[in-house]
Amino acid sequence: MVGKETKAEIDKLKKRYKDLGGSIDDLLEAISRGSTTSDAVLSRELTKARMELASIARRLQGLQNDDD
Repeated sequence: MVGKETKAEIDKLKKRYKDLGGSIDDLLEAISRGSTTSDAVLSRELTKARMELASIARRLQGLQNDDD
């Protein structure tokens, strides 16, 4: 059984994961409309968002594996 704190953390991470997915979509759209200068800035932000998503996914997986 999942403890209250673990469930709350999983729910929080899932929400953050979903929010970041939407942000990445928005960034990709902005990149497609932007100039080369904004491309460089947006590309860095996209890389950061992807890294954070990967971190969240690993944390979620770790939490779920701990509960098995």
